[in-house]
Amino acid sequence: MVSGIIAAGGSSIRFGTGQNKTLCLLAGRPVLAYSLRIFLASTAVDEVILVARAGEEQTVRALAQSLAPQKPVAVVTGGADRVASVEKGLAAAKGEIVLIHDGARPFVTEEMIADCLAALEEADGVTTAIPSRDTVKLADERGNVIATTCRRETFLVQTPQAFCREQLLRLHRTLSDHDMVTDDCMLLERAGLRVKLVAGSERNLKITTPNDLLLAEFYLKKEPTE
Repeated sequence: MVSGIIAAGGSSIRFGTGQNKTLCLLAGRPVLAYSLRIFLASTAVDEVILVARAGEEQTVRALAQSLAPQKPVAVVTGGADRVASVEKGLAAAKGEIVLIHDGARPFVTEEMIADCLAALEEADGVTTAIPSRDTVKLADERGNVIATTCRRETFLVQTPQAFCREQLLRLHRTLSDHDMVTDDCMLLERAGLRVKLVAGSERNLKITTPNDLLLAEFYLKKEPTE
């Protein structure tokens, strides 16, 4: 059984409006509706867990119901940060395998879901990613360059990501420094487990600022999702 966990309860601080960016309208629909529709349509996903911000559970539940889901959908309240929210999603999931996706990434595809699940057969965790087009430098708190990464070995991580639920949940429950973890693959990396990359897409952007919303609208006008 495969559970799709969609994180939609972030603080959206960088979005700058106080509004949950996953509920902002993109071409007349909430951003969350786009990825949710793909997960609900995917034959590879058996259930969907939506992790909502406290106080927005009913709004998220109503959105899911409006899409006439043909599979189980559960809504759980998120935690204080992304790590805590994902842990709550993992605890509610029933699948042996989980797909974790950012609700702020509206352009996930069924192909990405399938690729993640296929790659999980030969790895402990899988993430979609794209090669970095720019040179990436590491710097200290004062802005002084510490090192320059090899561009051929540098990738920009996206979601969805795939894991074995029990293993990931166990790593979550033993984690103490939430601030140092920005994606779930880091937990496996720290434990010495193998994480594999599969192809993402530049179109699979994450809505982080209002400018990202404008870019997403451009993509929809150029290449509609339906």
